[in-house]
Amino acid sequence: MTFTANLPLLAGTAITALLVTPAEARERAPDHVAVAVGVLATPDYEGSNDYVLSPAGGAIVEVHGITLSWRGNAVSLDLVPDYKDQTFKITAGPYANLNFDRALVPSDPVVSLARKRKVALEGGGFIGFSKTGVLTSKYDTLSARVALSYDLGNVHHSFMVTPTVEYVMPVSHSTLVGALVSADVVGTRYARYYFGIGPNSSALTGLPQYQPRGGLKSASLAFLGAVALHGDLQKRGPLVGGTITYERLLGDFADSPLVAQRGSPNNFYATVGVGYQF
Repeated sequence: MTFTANLPLLAGTAITALLVTPAEARERAPDHVAVAVGVLATPDYEGSNDYVLSPAGGAIVEVHGITLSWRGNAVSLDLVPDYKDQTFKITAGPYANLNFDRALVPSDPVVSLARKRKVALEGGGFIGFSKTGVLTSKYDTLSARVALSYDLGNVHHSFMVTPTVEYVMPVSHSTLVGALVSADVVGTRYARYYFGIGPNSSALTGLPQYQPRGGLKSASLAFLGAVALHGDLQKRGPLVGGTITYERLLGDFADSPLVAQRGSPNNFYATVGVGYQF
């Protein structure tokens, strides 16, 4: 798993390119497992212009058509059964995430003077669809979903809504590429907890007090790729791959002194690693 800040969902946070391969690039068997480990590069906190490296990992387990996905800080369970040779599928189920943003001391000498944030347990659900055989072959997949989560641990006392659209296609028997777009909409308490500056933090850091409002926090674009080392994405074996993601903070979030004065509204995330599909 990752030990840095909470990351945009579309970044995968756990070698998305590798985890997406078993479910999207081969004929679906009744049961399968895929695991991945690697290295993740992220901003020190969301909106920081300092970057850190951390371990990343994840897994997808499908049993009797029910799919459990672990991607970095997030876990989801698709409770709608998935059948072999199905080309259109509704996806829905529970979702949970650990938000580590600013839970560790930032490397920025000014931001580090402000109070650390607690790790937030966020939970809720998602609903969406996936469609295979869209443009290039019977294996390419277009999927979309909306995830809604709320603070379950009385940390920021707010919500997050994340719509995501993803397109993945194999370009050969051994190689897969894809792209994802996403956005985050959050409540005012979330905005003020992570991007606001209260009187105490202002006095400690010298930054001006700031009270942002909730709304559209960010928009993101990611590209992913994976290669089957054994030469065939439809068969079990090892893979290598990774993702690169650009996130743009917007509105009050980009204007926060934590971002505008000490960081940047332009955030980049990257993963690289190895995986194995069984």
